Amino acid sequence: MDVTDLVGDAIQTYGYWALGLFLIVLAPEALMPFAGFLAHEGMLGLWWAVLAGSLGGTLGSTLIYLVARRVGEARVRVMLRRRGRWLLVRESDLDGVLATYGRHGTWIVAGGRLIPTVRSLVSIPAGLLPMPLARFVGLTFLGTFAWNTVLALTGYALGAKWSLLEPYLGFYGSLVFVLVLVIVVIFVARRLGESWRDGDG
Repeated sequence: MDVTDLVGDAIQTYGYWALGLFLIVLAPEALMPFAGFLAHEGMLGLWWAVLAGSLGGTLGSTLIYLVARRVGEARVRVMLRRRGRWLLVRESDLDGVLATYGRHGTWIVAGGRLIPTVRSLVSIPAGLLPMPLARFVGLTFLGTFAWNTVLALTGYALGAKWSLLEPYLGFYGSLVFVLVLVIVVIFVARRLGESWRDGDG
């Protein structure tokens, strides 16, 4: 029996509590279609499952936000001044990220919940800014609830064939990861080029 089977058995046995707890740390793409299938079979209530999964996902994101808020912008700036050269990140980069959040934070926090990889990252600048906690939690819950609803309804509609969704979700997650990786590689390459030019000068 693999981890997926153990998680599935736990959800079938303990219901909403297990679903919510697992989604603190696991991606909703891995569990919400299965929760929709369980709702189709009458083992869970569809909307209670969506609510439980959304509360779990919101809690997980909020924990990341609180860690970032605890660290604080001032400490991050000190670290960037001291070691930013080695991290290939400048204090001006932080300024740009925080400025973007200041203008578009509402859409980034809510919309980022629909995107694998990104959903874990958006909590960090929101905590550093910091975005007010109540606003962050509210936006995170709304975005998470919307995405979980799509996943659960799809699993519910597919019924016993819910696993057919996995390849598409896997491709979606992999595509996003590759795009993020490409962006990171381009950023690092450009920053290294700038460092070498500065060194030559």
